[in-house]
Amino acid sequence: MPAAMSSPDIRKILVRGTNWLGDAVMTIPALEQLRASFPQTQITLLAPPRAAEVFSGFPHVDEVVPYLRKEKGRQAFLDAMRFLRNERYDLAILFQNAFEAALLAFLGGVKVRIGYDTQGRGALLTHKLQRLEAHRNRHQTHDYLDVVAEAERVCLDREVVTTRQNIPSLIANRKQIQAADALLRRAQIDSQSQQLIALNVGATNSRAKCWPEDRFAALADRLVAELNARIVLIGAGSERADAEHVIAQMKHKNAATNLAGETSIAELIGLLARCDLVVTNDTGPAHVAAALNKPTLTIFGPTNEFETAPLGTHSALIRVDDIDCARCMHRDCPIDHRCMTRLHVDAVATKAFSLLEEL
Repeated sequence: MPAAMSSPDIRKILVRGTNWLGDAVMTIPALEQLRASFPQTQITLLAPPRAAEVFSGFPHVDEVVPYLRKEKGRQAFLDAMRFLRNERYDLAILFQNAFEAALLAFLGGVKVRIGYDTQGRGALLTHKLQRLEAHRNRHQTHDYLDVVAEAERVCLDREVVTTRQNIPSLIANRKQIQAADALLRRAQIDSQSQQLIALNVGATNSRAKCWPEDRFAALADRLVAELNARIVLIGAGSERADAEHVIAQMKHKNAATNLAGETSIAELIGLLARCDLVVTNDTGPAHVAAALNKPTLTIFGPTNEFETAPLGTHSALIRVDDIDCARCMHRDCPIDHRCMTRLHVDAVATKAFSLLEEL
């Protein structure tokens, strides 16, 4: 293990960001803390394109480099390794927990490599953190903050005064708002004349996280009937069919537009910033909306809200109480999906209306 380095020795920091959109949002407090502790240091964020796009114009990193591992395979790894060697980074902050992230930093010649000792990668790290039983049910934002805290301990020769705030905050920039407004114009949606409400009815990596489509359709009809709202359905391209199924079951079909799979991350951020309310399964856009400080209602069933709930001043969650198998983390329910089927439209609608009334 190398000796501790002082702040002047740390000229360039590489952050290996997370792969998923929601996880990327949850790293924001840690990135803010990293910048506060290393104000003069160049910080480069390496992450897959969709996660990297979250940080377009983000003031706490100097450079965002897309990591095209999915698109280019092994060649992307080799290209990234050469990039790291050429840039000569002094410190790697590994938010991503895969073995490959540590291997890349090691082969890329980064002097100090800090991350969690997962997937057998401990030998590749110069300073490693352990996952403790005490961390169970602790919010994931603190995991990322702990990696930064270890970097502060190792690299700063002074007592660190850390804010340790774990509420992510995003502000849609002008380009993102303009991109969303152009998208809304193409869809012939006037967000100024009526309330705009987004529904995310799918979940990219888990069918068990999805509230039934007929419930979403009934909720959408209530929002239209009682608020004269315009509904936009958002999500990944793989969720577009789910959104179509919801619209097909609505009475007020003309008040709904399917934008799932049609938004870049820039358009999504701008669109969510334009929305008055977001109701969603436990997905990445829920974290984006909450970080934008929009009223956001997230439906939880098989996942653990204590660890991954979207955080924000106007963020709330809803789940069914007294379900023994709740938080099972299954991607497909092996029984009757009771954590979702026992959550009724009235309960979700009441919670949604209360969020709007709080503004």
